[in-house]
Amino acid sequence: MAMTYRPVDREQEFLLPPSMIDWLPEEHLVWFVIEAVNRLDTTGFHRLAKLGGVGRRGYDPDMLLTLFIYAMAHGESSSRRIERLCHTDVAFRVICAQDAPDHTVLARFRKNHEAALTGLLTESLVLAAELGMVSLGVVAFDGTKIAANASRDANRGEAHLRRLAEKFVDTLAETDEAEDTLFGEDNRGDELPPKVTDRSHRKERIEQALEQINARREQAERAEAEQAERARAYEQRAAEAGAAAPVGRPPANADPVAVAKARWQRERAKAAERYQQWQRARERGEPQRGGRPAVPPDEFHRVRKARAAYETAQSEAATAQAGNTDDNGPAATTAADANGDGEPTTPSKPGQRVRANLTDPDSRLLKTRNGWVQGYNCQTATSDDEFIVSARATQDAGDVKQFIPTKDDVTATAQTLAERTGRDDLQVGTMIGDAGYDSDDNLAAEGPDRLIADGKRHTIDQRAATDPATGDPPEPAHARR
Repeated sequence: MAMTYRPVDREQEFLLPPSMIDWLPEEHLVWFVIEAVNRLDTTGFHRLAKLGGVGRRGYDPDMLLTLFIYAMAHGESSSRRIERLCHTDVAFRVICAQDAPDHTVLARFRKNHEAALTGLLTESLVLAAELGMVSLGVVAFDGTKIAANASRDANRGEAHLRRLAEKFVDTLAETDEAEDTLFGEDNRGDELPPKVTDRSHRKERIEQALEQINARREQAERAEAEQAERARAYEQRAAEAGAAAPVGRPPANADPVAVAKARWQRERAKAAERYQQWQRARERGEPQRGGRPAVPPDEFHRVRKARAAYETAQSEAATAQAGNTDDNGPAATTAADANGDGEPTTPSKPGQRVRANLTDPDSRLLKTRNGWVQGYNCQTATSDDEFIVSARATQDAGDVKQFIPTKDDVTATAQTLAERTGRDDLQVGTMIGDAGYDSDDNLAAEGPDRLIADGKRHTIDQRAATDPATGDPPEPAHARR
């Protein structure tokens, strides 16, 4: 080894003009991204460009698009952070050719081209499919809560929003009267007083928040009617003598007595089937597993437990009915009284106020495993080779109603890829999701095959160990079985 280190001379001048092509190796990702953007249809990003006039020349939309794609590939979403990287990161400097755009330029570009950026997902998938990638044999989908640029403390109820709107209108009326007195009815004056200068479009956001509340109330009323219909159908099936007990998760507002009865009937039917199998095997002289004889259905411990729960539900229902005979008693408390401030409530959840956010009226207050977040429920679906084939932002706090839209989006994307590339292997095979999507409607919906967990992992493992499924499902078999 030499006696000294390599020199570090930061003042060394270049003997020849440097070329940015030599800054990064040929296999670097940035060259692939630049070439990919050159092959994409980017006419949608050039429509708003203003050329042919006077003034400073603007940035090439293809260059800005390349910046965003490369930044997203490295998990960078902040316009300010991208601007800094254009000064410090070699790959970003290569993309912008050392002419770093300001973060405001990047932010305006992203805002003005939201539709084109959405369509870029399909175009990038088409390019990848043409290169022989994108395998749709298995498509996994899930949702995650992402915070919006809005404060949780900015959520307001309808009554508060209407008071703000009325106050805003009253302030404008008072200002008009004062200006009429000061300047005369026919004189305009200079500017409005600062207290009613509305650069943040507060009035529009208040009106938008009220529209969101009305829309959510109507949606809640429709959902309550559908849920009540499902509950009546569930209770009717549970009450029919000799009919098969309803299976699956009971509706949220179903009669507890009907739910307990259906559970008892299911357990008794399974116990009776096991007992009959044991008797037939005994008659044939076959050896019995475990060596213990089966017990009659009504003596099986799960059946006795389910029947006790059914009888308890009947007793509690009778007690509650006796306590609610006086309509003027404490049970007659209205939803507005329970709410404390008289604001309207959702029909399906009495006592819970309908709220909207003043900063971002489209966002929702969502519950996560780490607490509450003001934001959106973002749904994504990914192919077997990790290409995102569907991405949507929703206001729904849960995932169960998002399977069918995601399924339709995935199948439509697969059809588009097949038509654009001519490949005949771009068919969706099996879609995989967690228990958040478990419902009878999702299991029975038309479309690709799907595997949806019907419980937590420890629950499924315990059920597989204690009551494993064997053979083919009986006929006729519903979707869940």
